[in-house]
Amino acid sequence: MKEFIEKEKARLQALFEPFNEGGSWMALIEPGREPVRLGLIDGYTVTRVAPHFDAGGEVKRVDFWLLFKAVGYDEGFQHAHTVKVVRWSQEDTYLIDLTDDRGRRFHVELVFPDQEPDLAADWRRWRRYKSENRDRFERIDADLLAEHVRIAEEWE
Repeated sequence: MKEFIEKEKARLQALFEPFNEGGSWMALIEPGREPVRLGLIDGYTVTRVAPHFDAGGEVKRVDFWLLFKAVGYDEGFQHAHTVKVVRWSQEDTYLIDLTDDRGRRFHVELVFPDQEPDLAADWRRWRRYKSENRDRFERIDADLLAEHVRIAEEWE
């Protein structure tokens, strides 16, 4: 079981690598409401995986907990969030849709510099700022990860 969970966690994390490397933006889509653009996202980390089995012992689905940090997360904890993903779909490598346990959809898209030059410029500035403040972000990232792993592990 532990080996399955680790492999699945690595497989799911790999889905987010293009978004972590190239920059992405996210929108929250709730039924009956206008979509809310959450802005540029610094990164996505799968913190927990929970397989669900059918009567025959085969995995029928996998839930996972995802930590995402918005650009500017060094300004406070309110820029980092964990969601429990119960469904996801990915038609192309440049976008992914996630549905959480509350029925909310999170739409994620890569930033395309030729189509979104302002977002791409913001992404480059953010990455430069992070690299210039590496020690500070190592501390912040370690603290956030520990807190959000705890949140995921305590989630029902």
